[in-house]
Amino acid sequence: MAMRGDTHPRKTGFMMPAIGLVLALLAGCNMYVIDFENRLPDGAVLAPKVDTPPPPPPEPLAGSEEIAFMDSTTAQLQGCRVITTISMMHVGTFDEGLIVLRNTALRINANRMIPLRLVDSAHTRLPHRFRAKMVRCPEESEV
Repeated sequence: MAMRGDTHPRKTGFMMPAIGLVLALLAGCNMYVIDFENRLPDGAVLAPKVDTPPPPPPEPLAGSEEIAFMDSTTAQLQGCRVITTISMMHVGTFDEGLIVLRNTALRINANRMIPLRLVDSAHTRLPHRFRAKMVRCPEESEV
């Protein structure tokens, strides 16, 4: 009866320790220093924390306050064209996120926004979510 596969004891006896060594080298390890007797100087175990000031609040660009929200039906009736859809998250106040959204609309030459999803986060550390279509509507003198 023929045996399937190579079951030579010399090869398997060498391969198992080699595989174990490779896995041990790839797994890595963590070293923890526990100072039970408080002999280490302060800050020797843990890296000092860096105090970074929060970023300044966004400033509204000139003309961004004129960009308003509108619904999609009114946009279609007025002949507006969709430029793009913006999805963004902002950590800060909800009003600051709206300023960033309006500044973005101004930079891409949109004059109206159709809100798709605006989520005001209840927790201060979680980001607010904004998703809106940026549209360009004809001026009233052009119609």
